[in-house]
Amino acid sequence: MGKIKLTERLLGLFALGWLLLNFPLFSIWDKGEFLLGWPLLPTAAFVIWGLLIVALAVLMEWRVDGAAEASADDARRQLPPDP
Repeated sequence: MGKIKLTERLLGLFALGWLLLNFPLFSIWDKGEFLLGWPLLPTAAFVIWGLLIVALAVLMEWRVDGAAEASADDARRQLPPDP
């Protein structure tokens, strides 16, 4: 994954988080109901927050794997050919 695509994806994730955790989408969860005994609004906030953190971790790990493959390819190109 190139640096430009990673930046675009991180900006997209930021925009998604901004939309999900702000009015009016966040007000969908403000109903005074309970989920497994927990109030719906804080539960939704923590679940959305956790999912955003997982998505960020996945994006950053893909970047590291792509960089590792690129450096391994570069190392192979720099080795002299076998006689």
